[in-house]
Amino acid sequence: MKITDIKSYLVEAHRRNWVFIEVETDKGVTGVGEATIEPFERTMVTLIEDYKRTVIGKDPRAIEYLWEDRYRGQFLRSDLLVNVALSAIEIACWDIKGKALGIPCYELFGGPYRETVPCYGNYWFMKTRMGSTTVGEYAESAARAVENGFSALKWSPFGYTAHAMSPQQENIAVECVRQVREAVGPNVQLMVDAHGRFDLPQARRLAQRFEEFDLYFMEEPLPPENLNAYVELKRSTRTPIATGERYVARHQFRELLEKYCCDYIQPDAIYTGGMNELRKIAAMAEAYYCPVVPHNCNGPVCTAASIHAAACMPNFRILEYIPVPEREDVLIEPLEMKNGAFSLPTKPGLGVELNKKVFDQYIYKPRDLDHFDPVREIVL
Repeated sequence: MKITDIKSYLVEAHRRNWVFIEVETDKGVTGVGEATIEPFERTMVTLIEDYKRTVIGKDPRAIEYLWEDRYRGQFLRSDLLVNVALSAIEIACWDIKGKALGIPCYELFGGPYRETVPCYGNYWFMKTRMGSTTVGEYAESAARAVENGFSALKWSPFGYTAHAMSPQQENIAVECVRQVREAVGPNVQLMVDAHGRFDLPQARRLAQRFEEFDLYFMEEPLPPENLNAYVELKRSTRTPIATGERYVARHQFRELLEKYCCDYIQPDAIYTGGMNELRKIAAMAEAYYCPVVPHNCNGPVCTAASIHAAACMPNFRILEYIPVPEREDVLIEPLEMKNGAFSLPTKPGLGVELNKKVFDQYIYKPRDLDHFDPVREIVL
């Protein structure tokens, strides 16, 4: 079996755009992958074309060889954007191999460790128009999300602040967490995401003030470059710390684990290098008794890939999931979350297929990250 072509598709998905690919073979078996990374979607299409030249004619089933050949062969191998393109192809190759053998991808990874993959909801608070959001609106949205089946929720209660907060902004953030906790009760897992925005004193103050709300974790309270700062923060609070979504491949996770910088690591299936690399990072983390909470702000193909990988990780805990009901038709059979978890797919490969007939309805629109934009303002 040989790779004959790779095709890319840009699909608008409200706040972001998804990048899907199909890897075609001379045996008629096609695999699907995903290369979503905002706001560089068009760049990813170009990178996929550059990769295509180097993999056409190669056997998609020799995944370990193909990954190592391309990871080392591209020379600048710790570049995030380049690695996302490699991840998309790697995921599609696992899809091809599973289809060729007639089994789900998780069977290729040693079989499932669990029957379902629990997930937590993100962007459950989104409105039809961005703008100032009250603390009370977050609490109401959280209660609705739990009614809709989520038993774990993540959000950013920090507005558009960066580095440090004024006393008023800090009190609003704490009040937002307080009201969300009161709205959902003690048995719903809550996480807050800082998107790497704070300096160490501010992160420490917030983490300590959040202790009373029993958060599952505080995500990326500091920028990712200085791991010693994470060590200092982790030692100063009972609030669990999670980080790792911006790291590439297993090598960048080594120091993170060796220094015990956080309580949870968050490798992303398409940032790190694909499904197998995600599993290798999880295996490394097992040696440090560190649980894995995969980052997944991506589209449904990456979600499916993450489900297969997570199914086989003993130290997996919970998967991020951003439902976009208005785009469920991009898959022929949409993913389905029940009672806060995904059942394992039973069809060969990833178990999902692109519904390309609807792609023309969702034309690419440039999107910019808005984490530090005034539209993110939170008010009492």
